[in-house]
Amino acid sequence: MTLIAVADACRLLALDPKTLRRWLAQAHVPLQPHPSDARSKVLTAEHLRQVAAAHRRTLADLPASVPASQPPPAPWADLLAGLSAQLALLQQRVAELTQVLHDGQVSAPSCSQESAARRSEPVAASAPAPATASSAQPLAKPARVLPLVEYGTDAGYVVICPTHGRLTLEPDSPQWFAWLATQSSFRFVGQSGRLTVHREVQRLPGAAWRAHRHIRNHSYNLHLGSTESLTMAALEQAAAALQAYLT
Repeated sequence: MTLIAVADACRLLALDPKTLRRWLAQAHVPLQPHPSDARSKVLTAEHLRQVAAAHRRTLADLPASVPASQPPPAPWADLLAGLSAQLALLQQRVAELTQVLHDGQVSAPSCSQESAARRSEPVAASAPAPATASSAQPLAKPARVLPLVEYGTDAGYVVICPTHGRLTLEPDSPQWFAWLATQSSFRFVGQSGRLTVHREVQRLPGAAWRAHRHIRNHSYNLHLGSTESLTMAALEQAAAALQAYLT
């Protein structure tokens, strides 16, 4: 039995598939699945001649045995071909990696021997680091903190000693002058300005005091007199005089 695919039947009858199916339905001729591919529909040569005769179509080029069209390849055929190609590529890569590993194992002893030879070489003793200039220099002396006499917010003066803290001294009192006798310098911050007070021991035997302030890269000095004359009024007057150099 010769089987003819629908596409071949349409070509032989010069019809479109829709008309062919309508003619087959009118002739009560069913389409059959292909034996090797159920998705492909075929009909026998006898049924094709029956339909052609019913519609007065000639099949002059129809041979005695018309082979059925080859069924389309299954979808897994392309997938199988692709997998085969990938498998061949993987096998090639495995062979290359095996060769690389083999070459690395062969050359490994030479590398280890070279490392052992380097470890066996005597290491020259490192010379001691030379002493830096900073280690040879003596440490700088810490800055001296002077006592502070300051006008406070409660309309009074306070005396702050670096070692004893705040002192309870009344201005211009015997305790105030007794404390001055034990000092060589102090800082004063008053209502009219500020200054630093030093003794003039080397220049005046009477241990007189002088006021000092550095303003705009220039030093200004004022003679204050002896300890008995170092009252708060005298300090405020000297601070105001030095403050005037700023104007």
